[in-house]
Amino acid sequence: MRIFMLFLSTMKFLQFFMFSSLLISFFKCVISHQSLKYEKLELPTGVSGPESIAFDCNGQGPYTGTSDGRIFKWQNSTHGWKEFAITSPFRIPKFCDGSINPAMEQICGRPLGLKFNEVTCELYIADAYFGLMVVGRNGGVAKQLAISAEGIPFRFTNALDIDQNTGVIYFTDTSTIFQRWAYAIAMQIGDKTGRLLKYDPRTKKVTVLLRGLSFSNGVALNKDNDFVLVTETTAAKVTRYWLRGQKSQSSDTFTQLVGCPDNIQRNTCGEFWVAQNNCGIPELKVKPIKLNEQGKIVEELSQDVGPVSEVQEKNNSLWLGSVIYLYVGLLS
Repeated sequence: MRIFMLFLSTMKFLQFFMFSSLLISFFKCVISHQSLKYEKLELPTGVSGPESIAFDCNGQGPYTGTSDGRIFKWQNSTHGWKEFAITSPFRIPKFCDGSINPAMEQICGRPLGLKFNEVTCELYIADAYFGLMVVGRNGGVAKQLAISAEGIPFRFTNALDIDQNTGVIYFTDTSTIFQRWAYAIAMQIGDKTGRLLKYDPRTKKVTVLLRGLSFSNGVALNKDNDFVLVTETTAAKVTRYWLRGQKSQSSDTFTQLVGCPDNIQRNTCGEFWVAQNNCGIPELKVKPIKLNEQGKIVEELSQDVGPVSEVQEKNNSLWLGSVIYLYVGLLS
């Protein structure tokens, strides 16, 4: 009898523990990011355009790529930013450092999407002009991995995400016609030559998953790696490509938006932050939004943080990237 009572007590404790864990997890996932303190992590003098944000395998950072072709690492509030890597082997510091001239990007490089492989600690980079690249944990000059697919060169490599189980990289080539310096023309004429691709580091093979996309931009896998999302900026929508299951190798609309989406990033709860812009319509007021795994809006950022290219959630704080600002934003 005593053994039976002990068994019941143990079961009740386990049930309580499991319920408590689920409850904590639930509330952790529905925390609202309103009325947070806004800080600006000023970039080195003359440097601008921190498009994307990444944290390394040790949780250090953030790291961000800038308009003059460099990737910087945030050390702390005392030591600020430190140069970590470059993407162009032709880069001349004298001419490139501090450059905001789009015409110089083909020489200096323009790192956009960033993501660390959590196993190898390597940083994978989508450089608008030099394609898919990688650099080791100590930084330096990045190595080129891929510059074309199906015989068609990348013209505007933009964003990426990594399957941390397999190491496979999913990334976008925004246009097969227009380079980044001509992005405004591509948007105005409604270019639909964007592609979603994957790169397998084991075979070094690039595969085209989707083509004919409208300014394909941000990329994010779901938490189970069942599907990958790609934002189509000029179509104002997020498209889903199924990687596994009955719908494998097919695509559908994940959600239709009011604004034009830029980067998309998944948080640890499996939700997705989408940065939006006003599609060139001044009276259209849009802010970053968070989507659940069904594509429904579960949060809209109430604070006016201006035009942002990316929202990265880490430890309930939001890190904000921008193609124009001189700083990385932080809501904490």
